[in-house]
Parts: sequence; structure tokens; C-alpha cells
Amino acid sequence: MSQHPVQHPDTNAVKQYLLGLQDRICERLAAVDGRGVFETDAWDRPEGGGGISRVITDGEVFEKGGVNFSHVMGETMPASATAHRPHLAGAPWQAMGVSLVMHPSNPYVPTSHANFRFFVDPRGCRAGLLVWRGL
Repeated sequence: MSQHPVQHPDTNAVKQYLLGLQDRICERLAAVDGRGVFETDAWDRPEGGGGISRVITDGEVFEKGGVNFSHVMGETMPASATAHRPHLAGAPWQAMGVSLVMHPSNPYVPTSHANFRFFVDPRGCRAGLLVWRGL
């Protein structure tokens, strides 16, 4: 078995991709809706990071929906995250993603929900690179 060097993820590239994903999703949903417009609200997290919330209301197709981007970070992972990975206790972390929830006006059309997430321990190799990508 050959060893492969650890490649650190380019968090800026991931962030730009996710911001673009948020834009593309909002553009397409607004086009499908035809009437609703996404309102945008940027926010900061006092503990580190922030995000952009985009909400559409009272549209032709969507009663209400949100497509949100967040990029948050902290100095130490919470105990719940390190319970089964004690070697990561005290590690700094970053998480970012796009989350959406759409509520159609038609009661016979189901609500949809999706998350696209990226999580990384920026210490990298010192504690063993931890990268989690999930849909």
C-alpha cells in the first residue's frame, strides 16, 4: 500500500464555490418562481465568521424559502465533536456550507430541504487532517 501526502483543502476555493452555488440556486429558483425576489442579509457571528441569508417570500411558486451560506470558526471544537475523536480536543475548526429550505405555495407540493457542508481542522497534519464533506 502506498502512502499519499496529505493535501490540505483550499478553504478559500471552497468558500468561493459555495458562494457561487448559493447565487446559482437563488437565480434558478427566482426564475422558476417568476414573481418572488430574494432579499439578502449578511450577518456576523461574534465567536468568529458569519454568513449571508437569502429569503424569498410571497412568490408565485414559493410561499417562503431560504438559501443560506455560512462560514464559521472557533478556537476549540465542542466536546460533542471530540467525544469519539479525543485527539482533536482543543483543536481549532472551520465550517462552511449552503443550506436551503423551500416551502411551496401549493400544499400538495412537498417542502424541500438540503445541506451542503464542509468542515476542517485547520491544524492539519499536527493532529491528523480532519476533513468532512457531506450532502
